[in-house]
Amino acid sequence: ERLKSLTDIVWPEIAQMVKEQIREADAQGKAVCVLDAAVLLEAGWQDMVHEVWTTIIPEEEAVKRIMARDGLSEEAARSRLQSQMTNSQRVEQAQVVLCTLWEPEVTRKQVEPGLGSVLVAEGMVGDHDR
Repeated sequence: ERLKSLTDIVWPEIAQMVKEQIREADAQGKAVCVLDAAVLLEAGWQDMVHEVWTTIIPEEEAVKRIMARDGLSEEAARSRLQSQMTNSQRVEQAQVVLCTLWEPEVTRKQVEPGLGSVLVAEGMVGDHDR
């Protein structure tokens, strides 16, 4: 309840700031603007972007990472995870899905084809340049 009250106040302000940054990027002639927002789907900000990219990992790995990062017990980590959207919910709303289970280089190899498609769509490179 308290978290919802806070997000009801903060998220609209953040959305306005993001929209302004997107307008500035457009005014500067930038063809691509990346919005890195962990809560993009939860906040309903999909209308600000052309494509939604999401990352997923198996639940057990997510629990391990939360425990290691935040020093939480397994129970607390699972509780936190349960309060978030599931992988399936994220995948349903995304145009590009990346799995971050492996080393960063593997993730980079997943990103490159999607980024190449964006660059072609925006006319920044020809399809033959990819």
